[in-house]
Amino acid sequence: MLLSADGLDEGSSIDILIKRNGATYKITSFVAKIEDDKLFINPISSKKGLFQFRFTDVVDMVFKHGAQTWRWNNVKAMLYKDKEGTIYHSFTPTQRAVLTNRRNTYRLTVSIRTKITYQYKVDLEALDNDEEKNDAIVPLYERFSTEQASEKKGMTFVGKNAPDDEEEKRKAPEFSTFAFINDLSEGGASISADVELGMGDVISLKLEYKNSEVTAKGTIVRIIEENTKRGKFQYGLRYYEKSKNYVQFLFDEQRKYINDMKK
Repeated sequence: MLLSADGLDEGSSIDILIKRNGATYKITSFVAKIEDDKLFINPISSKKGLFQFRFTDVVDMVFKHGAQTWRWNNVKAMLYKDKEGTIYHSFTPTQRAVLTNRRNTYRLTVSIRTKITYQYKVDLEALDNDEEKNDAIVPLYERFSTEQASEKKGMTFVGKNAPDDEEEKRKAPEFSTFAFINDLSEGGASISADVELGMGDVISLKLEYKNSEVTAKGTIVRIIEENTKRGKFQYGLRYYEKSKNYVQFLFDEQRKYINDMKK
């Protein structure tokens, strides 16, 4: 049976990805029913009427259950009416589902040069350890003094050597550098920079959005030495914190991309 995945059942939330004319549209719906190797959802509609799939569309389905994300590639999609006259959109897999990375379900390719801030995993761990916290604060700031930071290419120290404010004392040293954002997704980003970082280090992003800002913070989960004009290293970032307007920002950027493709 091609339509099988842990936890997939009626009522499950599922993402439908539609690739058309160079753009990817994402529709989130719920499984109305499952019959053999067919999955049905309530019809996708808009003010213009029912959505019609084209034979040139490339359709994938993505379903998440717990820590696992399943993906069916090249699904056959069509409008379907059952014997009772109820209309659905139906999806029939052409191959078995594969376990995949959720980040790949929605990724926007960009080319943005911006300033990022970063923190080292070892510093964050020292502050997280209650037993070492009080003893670790001063040595950390002494070790990453302004003079030391200036010796490191691409680094700018944005903290203080001996902060008086109690809240500042509870923060790990933070540095900044310019970098290129290669792509963005709901769950992470790809970033190129000259500064050398390690697995588990934290990168923070801040981008202008309308009359406000959109922010995200995540840990480095992938490192590639690329040595290109964009930077010596490429980092894969997995978010653990992002602003409430981040997803809307992502959707707006995708619309801009789609409109540019139509011109």
